[in-house]
Amino acid sequence: MTTSATENVGESQRPPRTIRVSVNNQQVELPERRVTGRDIKQAAVAQGVHIQPNFQLSVKRGNRYEVIGDDDTITVHPHQEFLAVAPDDNS
Repeated sequence: MTTSATENVGESQRPPRTIRVSVNNQQVELPERRVTGRDIKQAAVAQGVHIQPNFQLSVKRGNRYEVIGDDDTITVHPHQEFLAVAPDDNS
């Protein structure tokens, strides 16, 4: 009788799995599926995407983009597209 390596590995011993998404057409790896808008922007900045923490983040849903707040928690999926744009200064 044989068992696969994954059957013997407990939850705490699983290798970290990252979720690859794109922010402004650049690949970003996220450490978890459940993240906040702030987490996504911080990961993007840390991985060299030229955005700032105060940029507005949106996620592509079909043919439109939906704004994600810094404190909004979402479940990300591989290859999901995000757009981060500078805040509007037309005040």
